[in-house]
Amino acid sequence: MVSNGEFPSLYSDTAYSMKAAPETFKELTCFLLLNVIATAKSLIQDSCKKATAKNRKLKLDFCLKSLEGCRQCKTAKNLSELVMATMKNAESKTKRVHAQMKKDFDAKKYPKDNDMLVMECLSDYSGTAQILNLAMETFEDHDYKDLISRMNLGMDSLDACDEGYKERSTPQISPFIKSNEFLTHLIEIPIAFTEMLKRK
Repeated sequence: MVSNGEFPSLYSDTAYSMKAAPETFKELTCFLLLNVIATAKSLIQDSCKKATAKNRKLKLDFCLKSLEGCRQCKTAKNLSELVMATMKNAESKTKRVHAQMKKDFDAKKYPKDNDMLVMECLSDYSGTAQILNLAMETFEDHDYKDLISRMNLGMDSLDACDEGYKERSTPQISPFIKSNEFLTHLIEIPIAFTEMLKRK
């Protein structure tokens, strides 16, 4: 039989365990999170290096900076997850640029005689976002050739925006050329990674 004198130490141990458990859980969670981040960082660096070695259009510095600033990319555990994350990143950025263009258009910040061209560019950007979204929906089919074709189509849609300005009677430089180049390079990343998946 346990004497009354032993209960305080028993309660004390229990209290300690209950107090220590949350601290241990926090430490474990922090460790696992850091491990995931470290794994993703290594995956990003390795994938970007391999992709840029095969694709001269893709720059290593751009690839690394783009993905290290992408929340989903930083938690990817393998190349397949990284492809999905980079497609989502490209789609998200395309939508963001499209929203800003629409806002500026509604605020009449573009020359009036360019209204039709701006509207066409808005349609092109919307088309690119839709194409990327469809590509993500069909990713699980593992038809990488079709996936790459879809993403190339998304880049072609961006090119169409610039071409509209070049084809005017008095050729102009598209005011969206920098955005188009940025988004094109973003889409080139999942294309290069998908090519790597094809070779596996």
